[in-house]
Amino acid sequence: MTLHRFYCDSIDGPRVELEGMEAHHLAVLRLNPGDKVELFDGLGGLATAVISGIRKNIVTLEIEDVRRSEMPKSRRIIIAVSIPKGERFDWLIEKCTELGVERICPVIFERTVRQPGNPKALDRWMNLAISAGKQCKRLFLPQIDPPMNSQDCIEAFKKDSPNCRILAGGMSGDCPSLAGQPFGPDDVAALIGPEGGFTENEEAFLKSRGVQFMRLADTVLRTETAAIAFAAVLSAQRNEIRHNNQEF
Repeated sequence: MTLHRFYCDSIDGPRVELEGMEAHHLAVLRLNPGDKVELFDGLGGLATAVISGIRKNIVTLEIEDVRRSEMPKSRRIIIAVSIPKGERFDWLIEKCTELGVERICPVIFERTVRQPGNPKALDRWMNLAISAGKQCKRLFLPQIDPPMNSQDCIEAFKKDSPNCRILAGGMSGDCPSLAGQPFGPDDVAALIGPEGGFTENEEAFLKSRGVQFMRLADTVLRTETAAIAFAAVLSAQRNEIRHNNQEF
C-alpha cells in the first residue's frame, strides 16, 4: 500500500508535528489518528510515522523508523534562468524539481522584465518545490537561490563547484546540439536568457568566462520551455550514466 507523503524539516523524532500547509494537506486527505504516513525532510531522510493526534492546525506523529540516502557528490544539474513573468516561473520550479535539478538560480539579465519585489517569493518557490517533491517521490529538494545578476551567478557556481561546466542556450545554427554532448563527472549549469536573448555585452561576458553555447532546437523557445528542455536532456544523460555505472 502506497503511503501519503508529507514534508517535515526534522524527522529525528521520536515525535514530530506538522503545521501550516502540510497539516492542511493531511486534513484534506481525511487522515485520522492511527493512520500511517511517510515524512521526508528534503535532505535525503525518509521516515515512516503514525498519526497520534490532530488538533486545529497541528498534527502530531510518532516516528517508527528513519532511512537516509546520501546525495551523489557529482553530476549535479543547475538551472540558472531569467525570471519569466507571471506564474510561468512557478511551473518551471515544479518541473525542474520533478526532473531532479539540484539547484535553481533566478537570474536578472539586461532584458529580463522587471517585476515588483516580493519578500516572500523565496518561501513561495520553496513551497512549490516541496509540493512537487512529494508528488514525484523525490528525497532531496533543490536549492533555490534569491535572484542575482549573471556575473554573481557565475561567480557563485565557480566558487561552489570549481570544475562546473557552464552552458548557455544559443540561437545560432553554429552552436553544437546539447543532445550530442557527453555528460562528464562534473556539475553542469545551464544559463537560459530572457525572451529576446542575451545582449551583445552579456554574450561577450559569458564567452569570456568560458561559457559554452548550446542549441536546443531549431525553433525559438520561450524561457521556461528552454529551461525544462535543458533540465530534461541533462537529467536523461545523467540518469543513463548513473544506472550504467550503478551510481545511485
